[in-house]
Amino acid sequence: MRKTSTTVLGIYDVFLAMGAIWLGVQMITSSNGTFFADPYPDSWVSNLPFDSWIMPGILGIVLFGFGNLIAAVLSFKKEQKSSWYASAVMGTIFLFGLAFQYIAVGEMYIVNGPFLIIGMVQLCLSGYVFWSYRKGHNLNRRCH
Repeated sequence: MRKTSTTVLGIYDVFLAMGAIWLGVQMITSSNGTFFADPYPDSWVSNLPFDSWIMPGILGIVLFGFGNLIAAVLSFKKEQKSSWYASAVMGTIFLFGLAFQYIAVGEMYIVNGPFLIIGMVQLCLSGYVFWSYRKGHNLNRRCH
């Protein structure tokens, strides 16, 4: 059970990493962010501390892309009992980022709903992996 839940968490982390890298590349490569920013109102850019979508794209790739890749690698390593921790940290940072965006922009947009769900799923999976390790640890203590 522990191995399966850890593998599921690792696959989810890879999925999140690929999505963050893909979105980050979209932000960076679009001409002045117009292709990426089409569904978003101009008020977003004026309320954020950035002139274009390039810096958020770089942050997305580095922080969420590489961060979730690291969390995935930890999940796939054998005997890595704290793999849940890196994923939980990434999920928490993501949710705080959504909160910061809401505070900075002052509005919620349609993408916030799925992003909120994605972050919550990551935290729930991390908690489940933690719980499965904890439960296994308690079973091992009783047997000895």
